[in-house]
Amino acid sequence: MKRWTTILGRGGTTLIAISLALLLVSLIPTIQMFSTEGSGSLSPGGIRILFSQQNLNPQQEVQIAVTVEGKLTVYLLELNIELEFNPETGFVQRFNSTDLQQILQENRDLIIWEHEVENGDYKRSYTPTRILNATLIVYNPSDSENAYLDHSVSLQSSLAPGDKVRTIAYWAAPIGVILAIPWLVNIWKERKQS
Repeated sequence: MKRWTTILGRGGTTLIAISLALLLVSLIPTIQMFSTEGSGSLSPGGIRILFSQQNLNPQQEVQIAVTVEGKLTVYLLELNIELEFNPETGFVQRFNSTDLQQILQENRDLIIWEHEVENGDYKRSYTPTRILNATLIVYNPSDSENAYLDHSVSLQSSLAPGDKVRTIAYWAAPIGVILAIPWLVNIWKERKQS
């Protein structure tokens, strides 16, 4: 019995140490890798690509803040939109509202999230669970009305995904304490007797 108490106690103290290390890692501040702001009107049926990132990973977080006058739908899609270079006009995106409608009808699994915003503010952040390509698109579903958009998008990078690491640490520390208490009590009794 004493052997099992010792093994579980040492395992518990190890869990406590790991959870404290994870908490310290989660407190390391993030680095802003990319940020963009802009505003303008969006014509009926028009789209605007706010952000496109290849290889978005779990250590990165996309943060979006949108203020809308009118009605817009915000989509985060799991795809990469490539830009082509035209010597006369510069970079041109080869993605339009027809492509978006095709995705909405045939490939709904490519939609990470969508949200309709009408005359208000919208804030959201997204941290992927695996490496993926991500594109943030704003679409005006109206047939006749323009919508005005004011947006801010940023990409933050951290050493480890803070919320996930903290959750593990919050569970590991109490389990470690529970496992370590009998072992520590035995050590205290042995020292008290000698």
